[in-house]
Amino acid sequence: MMFKKLILSVAMFSLFLQGCALTYPPLPEPEVMINKVDLRTDWRKGVNGGFGESSERFTLVPHGDFLYFTTNKGVVYKLRKSSGSRIASFESDLDVSAGVALNGDTVYLGTYNAELVSISLSEQKVLWKKVLTSEILSEPTYASNKLAVQTADGWLSLLSANTGDTLWRIKEDLPALTVRGTSSPLIQDGKVIAGFSNGKIKAFSLLNGSEQWSYEVRKPTGRYEIERLSDVDGRLVVENGIVYATAYNGTVTAVNLANGRLLWQRSIPSALSVSIKDDVLIAVDLESNVVALNALNGAELWTNDSLKGRDLGSPAFLGEYVAVIDRAGYVHLLNSKNGNVEARKVADLNLPPGSRMVSDGQQLFILTRNEQVTALTY
Repeated sequence: MMFKKLILSVAMFSLFLQGCALTYPPLPEPEVMINKVDLRTDWRKGVNGGFGESSERFTLVPHGDFLYFTTNKGVVYKLRKSSGSRIASFESDLDVSAGVALNGDTVYLGTYNAELVSISLSEQKVLWKKVLTSEILSEPTYASNKLAVQTADGWLSLLSANTGDTLWRIKEDLPALTVRGTSSPLIQDGKVIAGFSNGKIKAFSLLNGSEQWSYEVRKPTGRYEIERLSDVDGRLVVENGIVYATAYNGTVTAVNLANGRLLWQRSIPSALSVSIKDDVLIAVDLESNVVALNALNGAELWTNDSLKGRDLGSPAFLGEYVAVIDRAGYVHLLNSKNGNVEARKVADLNLPPGSRMVSDGQQLFILTRNEQVTALTY
């Protein structure tokens, strides 16, 4: 009975947070500026569906000349990056919660019904479905013909990408209260690296799932459960043998991929992933301050607080600039050397809160809740 009450209270808290997210007051218009960079719209296309509950789970995957993604209505798309023209699509009746991982023209996605699904765009069919232990709240990861996926109940599983058969799985205990979501695991150098709701990142052998190392990014502290939230929900990033992780109400941490030893740590609470280019790491904290750090030692390079309170999404590098998108639909380009905002543009007049933006270095791609995909460049 106590367990059921706990689950109910957590569910109610989650609904409360989601409700708050949908009733934010409108943001004020940003200051009028003359753009130093010609940030422009390449194309905008309507699609069948948007990102649903959380845009962080509906990543777009640029690969070669194409862009792959799924929507919350279960439609998988392959678009041409240069024009937005549809190359292929596949409609399903799946209740999609996260996606996608990519293997050629095969995509993998997760559902609220705990299904991990493999879909072939070239063959236009579902190849296999695997029912896991709980809903999937982050996209799976593909490498070496294997899939790593986390479920909301704390299980990390490794599966065959060909058949969906489980190769191994491990369970991490969850705290009483967590942020709704999980990070997406990574497969790198013979290891599966994952972040958990208890503030830990761990590495496991790709071969058999044995634990290789563990590091506690942030120890839960505080009298009340809500003060103790320490989820590692932002996407993990691996660059040059270093694992970078962010913890809610906590830190940005860099650890050695080989042995899990701490390299540096900074107090920057964030629920978003970081972006890295040329040893410059960009993080956005819970108040939407944009911070640049030296990725090798954690030294601060600059901080921009001019966008504070604008509910920024995860940052992305676009050429020599840092791009961030706010809840009002504005994309801001920051000079990566000093953090100054040098251009901004409304990405979509009807852009809803929480839209996700990804970059291939030359273009920005945005999937919105109102069923639009937009490409920007300069």
